[in-house]
Amino acid sequence: MKKTLLRIALLLAAIALISTCIGPGLILNAVRQEPPAENYAYRDSFLNDYEDVRVHLAALAADLGAEIASHPIDEGEGLYIDSFYLPAKKAPTNLIVLTTGVHGIEGYIGTVMLDVFFREVYPTLDITDTGVLVVANVNPYGMKNFRRYNENNVDLNRNFILDWDSFDLSSNQEYPKVDTFLGPTGKIGNALWHEVGFYASLAKTAVTDGADTISDALLTGQYEYPQGVYYGGTGDEASTAYLKDVFSRCLESPYENIVHIDIHSGYGPRYNMVIFNSVFETMTEAESREAFGYDHIIAHDSESFYATTGDTTDFFYRLALQKQTDTALFSTCFEFGTIGDAFFDTILSLKYTVDENRNHWYPTDNATSAEIIRQNYLELYYPTETAWREKTIQDFKAAALGVLEAKLR
Repeated sequence: MKKTLLRIALLLAAIALISTCIGPGLILNAVRQEPPAENYAYRDSFLNDYEDVRVHLAALAADLGAEIASHPIDEGEGLYIDSFYLPAKKAPTNLIVLTTGVHGIEGYIGTVMLDVFFREVYPTLDITDTGVLVVANVNPYGMKNFRRYNENNVDLNRNFILDWDSFDLSSNQEYPKVDTFLGPTGKIGNALWHEVGFYASLAKTAVTDGADTISDALLTGQYEYPQGVYYGGTGDEASTAYLKDVFSRCLESPYENIVHIDIHSGYGPRYNMVIFNSVFETMTEAESREAFGYDHIIAHDSESFYATTGDTTDFFYRLALQKQTDTALFSTCFEFGTIGDAFFDTILSLKYTVDENRNHWYPTDNATSAEIIRQNYLELYYPTETAWREKTIQDFKAAALGVLEAKLR
């Protein structure tokens, strides 16, 4: 009897040791981002601080002979949208609009791509008839705090609604079915037990409501759960109102042709940037691939295409239709894949999203769990791997040159 009790005690002690010390430590070591190389392309452009980005952008604008205009979102917190404009030298025919940081944390990779654009793409343009407008750090709160969402937990790329008065806030019928899974409450404790609990909850939800229900609930955005993920708000956020006005003024400008590229990260295969066209773009995947000379395209006829509500590119098209303008418009998203697009990759992406949002509302007291959440979220939007970073530069340059070759007049 004593031996049995001793064995049980030792087993419980081993379980406690593994769950409290060894297990969480192993998880953290497994997910910790690798340090980037000492020397690689555009290394100095991969910044890690919002204020450093603002200084960097101001220097970039100055080098180009432009001046930064800073639009306040929260002056007390030092939150600004930064923009600059390089007008066409003579006839205003083409206007290129580059937007970054709609999803705050994604503004860091956007900053890099602005450097790539002006060093390697801009010199190839005919600037006598082509102007460039940059609107950076669209979500400065999210960028400063390394979140996808803004100061009101709003996903700005679900907030670009043309007419809120006629918009149905309950349009996402799937989200309420899985809100308990997507928006768990309470602090995350031990990392190992949290892993077990998450996957158990995922399995239960998938069996009860179906895996497609989870996917459908996420992608389109939701407008009823302010503390939930992918929350689109109930009216224009300050950043949204500003960018809507920018788009309106672009369409009212003398430019005959507008090409808009919104820079994002997080979706798609790990080492490939995807050109994700709006549902309003009539070119098929095959036609886009041929026109741009770029292989990784998601168009309205693609198997992997999904429609979202309230994103910037769709809004730009809707606004142009509302204004009944003669201005030609091509608005698209450049999306840098991070985690990957295989089945288990999508589960990881989901987990990292849910964990980060939960920890935002209920900050954990467990330092190891907090660091695991932080490392995972960075990997989801801003990987440090040198190979990934160098590939993003190659893809952006190739895609930008291809799109502009096809779409500029």
